[in-house]
Amino acid sequence: MNKSLKSSLLAGFCVVFLTTSVVFAADFDFSNNFKKFVDEGDMPGAVLIVATPTEILSTESIGWADVASKTPINENTQFWIASNTKAVVAAATMICVDEGLLDLDAPVEQYLPQLKDLKVGRPQEDGSVILTPVASKPTLRQALSHTAGLRFITTFQERYGIDSLPVERLMTTVGMSPLIDEPGARYSYSNLGIDIAQAAVEAVTGVPFEEFLQKRIFDPLEMTDTTFYPDEDQLKRMATPYAWDNDAHVLKPIRFTQMPSMDDGSPRYAEGGGGLFSTAKDFIKFYQMLGGKGVGATGKRILSEKAVETMSTKQTGDNIADSYGFGLVVSDKSFGHGGAYGTQGVVYRDSGIVAVYMVAVGGLPKQGEANGVFRSSVEAVANLRGTK
Repeated sequence: MNKSLKSSLLAGFCVVFLTTSVVFAADFDFSNNFKKFVDEGDMPGAVLIVATPTEILSTESIGWADVASKTPINENTQFWIASNTKAVVAAATMICVDEGLLDLDAPVEQYLPQLKDLKVGRPQEDGSVILTPVASKPTLRQALSHTAGLRFITTFQERYGIDSLPVERLMTTVGMSPLIDEPGARYSYSNLGIDIAQAAVEAVTGVPFEEFLQKRIFDPLEMTDTTFYPDEDQLKRMATPYAWDNDAHVLKPIRFTQMPSMDDGSPRYAEGGGGLFSTAKDFIKFYQMLGGKGVGATGKRILSEKAVETMSTKQTGDNIADSYGFGLVVSDKSFGHGGAYGTQGVVYRDSGIVAVYMVAVGGLPKQGEANGVFRSSVEAVANLRGTK
């Protein structure tokens, strides 16, 4: 992902989660307010589910999963949820913390010896870069909160895709990649930190990461459509991703830019920084678990209450403005995350309202305005829920 696109996506979901607009209209309706974007050809379609930790309050769908074929979008439409995967990886990591298998403040090399000789690249005035050993070893806490000094992805991933290596081999390339900062110096959004957490979970459990997620999170929450590897049926239900054609002034289909393997059939591997696919109906169950302080709508506990509190508390330090927990953007009012093609999830702390918003757009002129409809719709339900 190029730097400007990455920055705009981060800004987009930070605005969604870190700002609020009070809406009191009892008849505020997501479909009616989103309809103009679809009718005017500015957005393909969207799905919004609003819930409490135990109850679905509203499911609304508007528009198309594929514009050309006029395939309706719905709660069972499959989406690439991209960086929403980070919250799932953080939850898996905290399961291991709950069970004493991982220590958040231990150096990551304790679990991944491939990372024992990390160095920082220091640019010089003549344009060269000098590599020096790190002053302090990066920790799992720093890896999960984007403060470990890691670059976004490796050069190998830039060329071949984020899912192009099994995580154990990816760690070898990470170990050979210079850090861009000293650990703890600043916030720098990074898939690699989340990949490190994924690798640590595999290392201490001895279980392939996708199997661990299935057994410990997806099966207990009855999430049947969340996967790194969509099957034939899920591929048939996949929303076509779109971008805006500035010359023709229309939506145009695009590919899964960070995962060319989805199009060319090359080998794919589970990638914690952004490799999951899911549906609105499925992914709301994960956010219900977070809103339920670790207990899913099925009544099964996935995480301790302390683990959810840690994930949703700022971990980036007092001297860093960016407010990030573990796999979650956090504020006093809410916490959640977004993905490269616009998918989002959020938990509102005071009301207990949770929501997921599913779209498949790689940056559109009206995307910010559409995000406002999502945000206002959810806040309207939260306000109405609070008056009952």
